[in-house]
Amino acid sequence: MSGYLPEDFVDEVRASNDIVSVISEYVRLEHKGKDYFGLCPFHKEKTPSFSVVPAKQIFYCFGCGKGGNVINFVMQVENLDYPQAIRLLAERARLTVPEGESKEEIEKYHLKEELLKLNKEAAKFFYKQLMKEESHNARAYVKSRSISMETLKKFGLGYSSENWDDLFKYIKGTGYSDLLIEKSGLFLNKKSGGYVDRFRNRLMFPIFDLRGNVIAFGGRAINGESPKYMNSPETPVYSKGRNLYALNVAKNSGHSNIVVVEGYMDVISLHQNGIINTVASLGTALTESQARLLRKYAEDVIISYDADTAGQAATVRGLGILSDAGCNVKVLTVPQGKDPDDFIKNKGKDAFLKLIDDSLTLVEYKIRLLKKQISTDNVEGKISFLSKVSQLLSLIDSSVEREIYIRKISREYDISEESLFQEVFKRINKENVPKKSIKPISAISGVNSKDKDRRTEKKNLYLEILLIAFLATDNSVYHKNKKQISLDFFEDDEIKKIAEYLFSRLDEGKDALPVDLMNFFGDNSGEFARIVREECNCDDNTKAVLDILRKIEQSQLESRQQKILDLLSNKPEISEGDVEKLKRELQTIILKMRNL
Repeated sequence: MSGYLPEDFVDEVRASNDIVSVISEYVRLEHKGKDYFGLCPFHKEKTPSFSVVPAKQIFYCFGCGKGGNVINFVMQVENLDYPQAIRLLAERARLTVPEGESKEEIEKYHLKEELLKLNKEAAKFFYKQLMKEESHNARAYVKSRSISMETLKKFGLGYSSENWDDLFKYIKGTGYSDLLIEKSGLFLNKKSGGYVDRFRNRLMFPIFDLRGNVIAFGGRAINGESPKYMNSPETPVYSKGRNLYALNVAKNSGHSNIVVVEGYMDVISLHQNGIINTVASLGTALTESQARLLRKYAEDVIISYDADTAGQAATVRGLGILSDAGCNVKVLTVPQGKDPDDFIKNKGKDAFLKLIDDSLTLVEYKIRLLKKQISTDNVEGKISFLSKVSQLLSLIDSSVEREIYIRKISREYDISEESLFQEVFKRINKENVPKKSIKPISAISGVNSKDKDRRTEKKNLYLEILLIAFLATDNSVYHKNKKQISLDFFEDDEIKKIAEYLFSRLDEGKDALPVDLMNFFGDNSGEFARIVREECNCDDNTKAVLDILRKIEQSQLESRQQKILDLLSNKPEISEGDVEKLKRELQTIILKMRNL
C-alpha cells in the first residue's frame, strides 16, 4: 500500500523524521504540556489551533480539520505526491532511496540531480568569467554599484560574456547531454540547429534553494540592453512562484521579520549593510507558495516595493496574499520614491532600520492609499472616503483592533468617532443579517430518507475509523478479542482495505501504530488524526472496542431494518413470498437489537 516504495523503507523514513522537528521547519511551535501548538499552515488564523502530538507522531488542526503523520504534513505543505514526500524526507534524514520505483520516477529524480550539478558548473563558469581581465566592463559595473568582493563571493555573482556560445561550449565540453542542456533553461535553440547562450553581456545572479542548490539564474544588463533583467524559465528544478531570492540566507538571520523587496540589487545592498533578513520575489507577483515560505520563517513580513502605481498595485496584491496565508503584514515606504538600494547607500543602515520600525500595517497602508485617491477637501470627497474606510474597518475581526483604528483615523482625518463608529457598525450588522432560507419540500413534509441514509453512513464511517484507531493504539485488544473482530464490521470499501492491511500485519506478529496507517486514509486522514488524538485515551481499551463493535452492529441492524421497512411500504411491487421473508428477517433483527 505504499506505492513505489518498500514498506520497510517508508517505516524507516518516518521513524528517522521526528514530526516536531520537521513541522518546526514550517511552523513556529510552542510547547504546552505534552503537545506543541502553533498557527496552522493550511488556513488563515490568528489564534493557534494547530497541534502536534510527539507521543503519537501526529498533527491535527482543530480549525480546519487537517491531520496526519509527518508524511501527510510534507505532502500537504509542499504540495507533493506520496513518493515525492518520502524522497524529500529520506534526503532530510540522509537515507538512500531504493531503486525499486517506476522507471519514470527514477528518470525524473536523476534528471533533477543532474540539472543541479549543471547549474553549479554554470555558476562557477560565470564567476570565473567575471574575474577575467577582459571582463572589465562587468567589474566596473559591480564597482559602480558599490558591491564589495566579500558580498560578490557570498552571492556567487558572475558574468555572461557578449559571445554567443561561451557557456554552451564549456558545458558541452564537460560531458553534459543535449537533454540536460535543453532542460536547463540556460540555452536557446538555433534555427540552424544546436544551441546559443540565453544570457549574454549580463551580470549573473545565481538563485539558490533553501538547501543551497543553484536552481536558476537572473541576469542584469550591463550596457542598457532590453530587458534590463532576464530570469531563467521554469525548469524541472525551478519554479519562480515557489522560491524567493536570498531566503537561504535570510531564514537564518535570527530576526522575527523578513523584508521583501523587488530586485536582486536591493537584496544585495541591504545584506551588505548588515540587514540580512531581506529577500526578493523572482520577477513575479507574490504567490501563495511564497507566502507560506515567508510565514514559515518570520512573524512579520514587510513589503518594500516601488512607490509608483505598478508598485502600489503589486504591494496591495502581495499584502492580500500574505494576509490570507496568516502572515502579519506591513508596508515599508521609502521616502521620495527611492528604492532600498539607493536609500541605504545615501542614508545608511540606521535610517533604513528606522523605516522598518515605522512600517505601516495593512489597514494603515490601505487607508493611506484611499487618502491619495480621494480628496477630502470637499463634502462629497469626505463622504466617499468615510464610506470606503468604514467598509475596510468593518472587515477587521478584533473589536479592540477595530476600535483603536477608529479612534486613530478620526483624529488623523478630522472625522468624529461617533460617526465613524456608526458607519462601521452599520456595515458589520448588514453583513451579519441572516439570509432567509427556503426549506425544501422534504423538510416541510417529513424526514428525507436520503438525508437520513447519509447521516447513517457518516455515523458508520466514524465508528469504523474509531475501531481501527483503537486497535492500532492498543494492538493487544485485537489479539485478545480476535474471534469477535472481523472484516464484516466494515462497510466502507476504503476503510475495509485499511482494516484488512491492519489485521494481516497483526496476524503476522508485527506492530501497527496509528502513525503507520495515516497515509492510507486519504481524505479521512484528518478525522483519523483527530480521533487518535482526542478519543483513544480510555482506561479500558478492551471495553471501548467491544462497545464500538456493539454500536457498529446496532447501526448495521438499524440500517437494514429501515431498508426492509422501505421495501414493505411498497408491497404491490414485491411478491407475497418475499414479503414473508422480509417480515421474518425483520423479526430476527428486532430480537438481535434487543440482545445488544
